Amino acid sequence: MMGRKISRYIISALLLLAFVSPLTAQNTGNNSRVQPSQQKKKEKTLPEVTYPLMNGIDVGVDILSPVLKAFGSDFMSAEAMVDVNLYNRYFPTVEVGYGGGKSINDYDVSIKASAPYFRIGIDYNTLWKKAHGNLLLVGLRYGFSSGKYDVSVPDLTDPDYAGGADETNLTDPIWGDTSNYVHEGMKYTMHWLEFTVGIRANIAKRIKMGLMLRIKHKLKASADTYGDPYYIPGFGRYDANNTGITYSIIYQLK
Repeated sequence: MMGRKISRYIISALLLLAFVSPLTAQNTGNNSRVQPSQQKKKEKTLPEVTYPLMNGIDVGVDILSPVLKAFGSDFMSAEAMVDVNLYNRYFPTVEVGYGGGKSINDYDVSIKASAPYFRIGIDYNTLWKKAHGNLLLVGLRYGFSSGKYDVSVPDLTDPDYAGGADETNLTDPIWGDTSNYVHEGMKYTMHWLEFTVGIRANIAKRIKMGLMLRIKHKLKASADTYGDPYYIPGFGRYDANNTGITYSIIYQLK
């Protein structure tokens, strides 16, 4: 009798287990099918990357101009920049510098200039939604420079054209008048616009490199009576629209 009861209990337990197991497996399968859709739903509802108003201040110096000077360029400038990161999207920028140099044209006229310059403008980060910190910038600048320049000719030794070996004047062969070709301290002003495209990438903690292409368009310029300046610091050649490049090492302030 006792053995029959035990056998009955075992059979009942097996039947119950056989009935419950498919339900458990079905529920488990349903759960496994639901989880991926739930994860996708959660992923879709994740918020986009957002930035606060202020994201730091960057300061930098251009190192390309001194390198070009070392390789024989007639002119050199020392330039620094500072900008403010707003929403990782807008970068109001100020750039200041001092440049100068000396060039001799095809007519052996020496033109020397040195002056400060500044630019003010704004850049737009086209990668503002990205969280990696690298920037692809497009922007606009207004530039201005005002300073002095010298125009002169070398000493003339030919008696047909000058009065003596140490004189720097020319004689008109018809009227006999002499013209002095040493004019120092002449003044100029230059206003221009720059359209800029550049990248800025992280190279170390708080240290970045920036490469900027600058397309420069002359707005307004004035020069002195006895000749135009050959070179305008911050802009380039006086008589043309210009294209320039700056390569900067930048440090991010907190």
